[in-house]
Amino acid sequence: MSMKNGHIAAVLTAFARATAVPWGKVLPAVAVMGAVTLISGCVTESQGKPTAKLGENAQQALTDIFQKKDPHAVDHWFDKSLVQHDPLLADGLEGERAFARDVASSPNASITIYRTLVDGDLVLTHSRYEGLKDRPTLIAFDLFRFKHGKIVEHWGGQEPLAKPNASGHTQFDGGTTVTDLDKTEANRTVVQSFKQAVMVEQHFERMGEFMDTAHYVQHASRIGDGAGSLKTRFKSVLDAGPGSAKPKAGPVLQPRRYVAEGNFVLALVDANTVEAHTANYDLFRVENGKIIEHWDVLSVIPPPEQRKNGNDPF
Repeated sequence: MSMKNGHIAAVLTAFARATAVPWGKVLPAVAVMGAVTLISGCVTESQGKPTAKLGENAQQALTDIFQKKDPHAVDHWFDKSLVQHDPLLADGLEGERAFARDVASSPNASITIYRTLVDGDLVLTHSRYEGLKDRPTLIAFDLFRFKHGKIVEHWGGQEPLAKPNASGHTQFDGGTTVTDLDKTEANRTVVQSFKQAVMVEQHFERMGEFMDTAHYVQHASRIGDGAGSLKTRFKSVLDAGPGSAKPKAGPVLQPRRYVAEGNFVLALVDANTVEAHTANYDLFRVENGKIIEHWDVLSVIPPPEQRKNGNDPF
């Protein structure tokens, strides 16, 4: 591949990773190489250059804030150009410093990180926040973008810890090991196709094309295992409700971003339902080309006038 074509392929790869456009519609012929998990000691390559231990860095940043309560952690790990997308935090370094001070003022604050994915310059963590003053235990997804070794952008969503669901699963147990690194893009496409066909276009009869319906494990707190309960839940959030004269205008569930490594794929969805406006962090585990496990956080997005920053939550 020439340098010119290699540059084009790298740009299109990044575009497919960061957006809701299926990979197959972006560049079917590009061979995706070098997607490896940093946690297992490997290196992720971005446009031919090693990316230094991003997964470990993201974990350490969270550990320094929550466990060590290090007053210098934010300035060490976050860039002065930080763009904050979590609507509950103020923009820039000062907003992150305020969050770190809030954590430090909670002596029992701690974090447990269950899953970490590295996708180019993006790192996703799936965690539990405990012991924060005046707050319940939270299940959280944090998405970081790194540049030159520092965090320059952050998205985040949280939801209170709930009791085990109807099938006895919690919001955090289940598979954690990243495998099938050579299938990252194929698995991303499976989840993108599932979201488009089933969620957006509402072809519930096609669920079996993308899911292992006989072994599907559900960790969402509101529903249990199997395709039937998922179909019922989808219909309930897509329905305008008995008191509505007409359905809500525009897409109800709109995928905005995908993050993938190996057998794990996150879909970040803009959910504008009758229940609430939420940022839905849907994490899937894919096995043998089918979705087999799912976790989520439905993070309520406040009205614009109540948000602490003016950036797009997605």
